[in-house]
Amino acid sequence: MEQREMKKLYDEIDVPKIEVTSAIRQAIGDVKAEQKRHWFKWNWRTPIYSVIALVVLYFSSGFLFPSLNTAMARVPIIGQFYMMFHDKVGMSLFQSDLVKHVNEGAESRGVTVKVNSVYYDAGRLVYTFTVENFHTKEDFIPINIDSDQINENFQPNIDSPELKKLKDGRYAGRMEFYTNGQMIKQGQKAQLVISKIGDIVGNWRFELPVVKQKTTLFAGQKEVSILNGRYQLKDIKVENGVNSSVIQYAIDYNGVAKDDDITIDIMKDNLGSKYRLKNAATLKGKKLSTEKTRQNALTILNKPISPNTTELTFYLNWIYEHEESKIISLQNQLPVQFRTKHHGIGIKINKIKQKGRSVTVDYQFTGVDKEKLDEADMKNVGESIGLGDVKKMKSWSDPAANYENGYYLKGNNAKVTNLKTASMQSTFDFDVKELDKLSLNHFSFKDYGLYLDLSVLNLLAPQKEIKVTIPVKKETSKASQ
Repeated sequence: MEQREMKKLYDEIDVPKIEVTSAIRQAIGDVKAEQKRHWFKWNWRTPIYSVIALVVLYFSSGFLFPSLNTAMARVPIIGQFYMMFHDKVGMSLFQSDLVKHVNEGAESRGVTVKVNSVYYDAGRLVYTFTVENFHTKEDFIPINIDSDQINENFQPNIDSPELKKLKDGRYAGRMEFYTNGQMIKQGQKAQLVISKIGDIVGNWRFELPVVKQKTTLFAGQKEVSILNGRYQLKDIKVENGVNSSVIQYAIDYNGVAKDDDITIDIMKDNLGSKYRLKNAATLKGKKLSTEKTRQNALTILNKPISPNTTELTFYLNWIYEHEESKIISLQNQLPVQFRTKHHGIGIKINKIKQKGRSVTVDYQFTGVDKEKLDEADMKNVGESIGLGDVKKMKSWSDPAANYENGYYLKGNNAKVTNLKTASMQSTFDFDVKELDKLSLNHFSFKDYGLYLDLSVLNLLAPQKEIKVTIPVKKETSKASQ
């Protein structure tokens, strides 16, 4: 990946664009949401920079702290930490004497933080530490971490750390970061500032230098066009470690697809091995021009890529195809229709009528392959149509996600009335017990309208597997001087 692009690679984690589409996918069984506990709280000003601390990498992967023991004796308590946090990679490296022992401490407000071990394995930087003289009955305590030094080459995995209580009263912590070793400069200083542990505000500071060595990589040999140039997969880099590997890549979105979003979760090599690209640090897209954006991603893989690999195949399991949203007044002259730019899938509103405390909308989908239409898909797309106060909807950033209770119904009872003509009917009931908070407190036919997210219509286009194969070869990169 070109250095001028990599310099800005790690600037900000993206915010999901597809709340409505994800909800529909969940309804048809494509997506399942999982809640996760977050014990660590990050300063909003520096969410990605706290990771700069303790940049320690064992000798075979390219980084060293000069102050570390080069040959660490087996320390039972550190092995227990990796077991406690279910860190299989850390445990394997520990057993192979590749985890480095650290003896760095900081004290503030009577509480001591001691960093005791660190390892780096293919993009994953992990360190363990203990907190002493913190007295509480809680089994878990939160910790706030800030950074004085801005560095764009790290991303914290905010799902990984937990501060757990030990039997002797101390607390143990583990922190994991995603990092790009190719961009860390020789002699760089890394700072960590812990500003709060539990309810105690303090100042626990660490500052350590970085020493780099040579790193061997796989690099993609070309960029590949997808769907007639709508997307381009490029700048493939793979760094192998002992028990894992890290892959980074870029996707360019062109023309009508400039606001789209691609999800890649499976990769295979030409030797038959399969890799899951999960826990990716997907970063906010960069606008290259009015018709082109770029998205960069970094993913930790659960095993090294074979040194004999010559090709990597990526499977694009989901493409969010962005379209404009529309607000249609209930008093709008009918029929009215719209089409998507990606596939020409359309929706035609034929009739709107009110009956008591409900509104019924008759419409049909156009530009679809009627022989391959699925009634369940049609129903789920129809149920995404919303009903709300027109003035308020225009003031909301996203009516489907950021609405005001009492003025918006984001769901309806949709049914297929004629499959051959792709005709539908949606009924909005104002008073539904199961949707108490979403029920309309008042309604005026002249003030209300329909909210249509045209992106959802693309779900009715034919779906097919997309895979992209890119040749790769080894290359050696010397440490930055």
